[in-house]
Amino acid sequence: MLWLCLHLPQFAIEALGESSPERVVTARRGARRWVIAGASGRIAPGTDWGTVQTLHPDIRAVERRPRAEREAMAALAAWAYRYGSELVWEITESDLDYGLPCALLWVDIGASLKLFGGLDALLADFDAGFADSGHSGQRGVAPTLEAAALLARSGLSEPVLDAAALPAALSDLPLAALPLAPKVQDALKAVGLDTIGELLALPAAPLAKRHGPAFTLYLDRLLGRRPDVRPRYRLPPKYQRRFDLLGEVEHAEGLLFPLQRMSRELGYFLKARDTGLQAFRLVLSHGRASGGKAQPDTVLDLRLASPARDAERLLRVLRERLGRLPLPAPVHSLKLQADQFIEPPTGQGDLFDSHAGDDEAWSTLVEKLVARLGADAVSALGLVADHRPERSWRLRACDAPAPSPAALLGLAALPPRPVWLIDPPKPLAAAPARIAGFERLEGGWWDGDDVQRDYYRSEVQGSSLWVYRDRRSESWFLHGVWA
Repeated sequence: MLWLCLHLPQFAIEALGESSPERVVTARRGARRWVIAGASGRIAPGTDWGTVQTLHPDIRAVERRPRAEREAMAALAAWAYRYGSELVWEITESDLDYGLPCALLWVDIGASLKLFGGLDALLADFDAGFADSGHSGQRGVAPTLEAAALLARSGLSEPVLDAAALPAALSDLPLAALPLAPKVQDALKAVGLDTIGELLALPAAPLAKRHGPAFTLYLDRLLGRRPDVRPRYRLPPKYQRRFDLLGEVEHAEGLLFPLQRMSRELGYFLKARDTGLQAFRLVLSHGRASGGKAQPDTVLDLRLASPARDAERLLRVLRERLGRLPLPAPVHSLKLQADQFIEPPTGQGDLFDSHAGDDEAWSTLVEKLVARLGADAVSALGLVADHRPERSWRLRACDAPAPSPAALLGLAALPPRPVWLIDPPKPLAAAPARIAGFERLEGGWWDGDDVQRDYYRSEVQGSSLWVYRDRRSESWFLHGVWA
């Protein structure tokens, strides 16, 4: 295995979708309140919030939201899934550094090196994608989880590919880089140890006797002498992403920025699962009214003209739908849900074939019309499993799924029929002079509209007509015209 680890020091504020230099995230540690992230480097993590208020009165604080961090980490894991199927993530707090949260994400890239054309190409692709993710951090690459995390926290991006090379690669790092308890750190410093290399040179038995077996177990996992059995992350069967806004949003335009991020994360999830969707739901929560009564949520059920997993396409449908939606009350939070997934169609490419682009443009047009005018205002033609021509079609919603092949069994074997039908069929005074293409049709006895007809194709003055003879009355009728 070869683990790539991401260390995300500003994850507490990035998970909130906040990038203002005048905003910080705080958490309580006992009776005091500490800054844990934010302010673009103006305020060091671990600074007392009272001191910040005195020195920087323009800076505003937001309380830490662990749920937002967990959901944002799951979204980031879905993006990293393309680099490896073995994923681990954790958000922990240590007794060091005022209890600052440590957000780490690991992905096993060892099995994907050949796919990307080598380690350098994979890391270049990873760095480019991570730069567009809206997060900041450092990466480390090593054969073990602990070593990759240690390199990432220390800002060492040079990969270590072999477990045998780990002691030498870590030897010059300060002892404080290890995530050890404060009393262990103090005890090691008291005996004159300053670097990790000096610690690794000591025999394991005395260390375990003095500092406990958990200490030497950590060192063994760090160097790969014992397996790391942390649980792997698995993508959930359903998608649900909640985003709490930092303030009230009164206009739909103000929701587009968080929706852009949410649709991008949904696209990562669909690509990680190698699937698509045709229907999803957006829930707008309005909180409570001035009288304390809970406001009902605004629920938007959205459908696509065809299955897709492209984030831009999802955002376009959301934007069109919100563009004609008056908000009944200010919005406090958003929730994006999807529980039915359909594999998007993949066609064979051709050098001279432009139909794929035409199909995509048509789907885009249909989705815009449905989003702007409503599903009831836009319809399409659909087939019905009925041999009677006037009953073999119906109007259906443009975004409704097409009938299954089993439901249309037998229709594909029918002779050619014109699209333009005459309703009702027009009686003819006499039988056509020239007819061809015989087709006998009988049916409808089950619903009281029994028909018995013999259909023919007739050429009259350059026009191609579809006529039939009623076998019961012996009368002739014009039922369709070919263009």
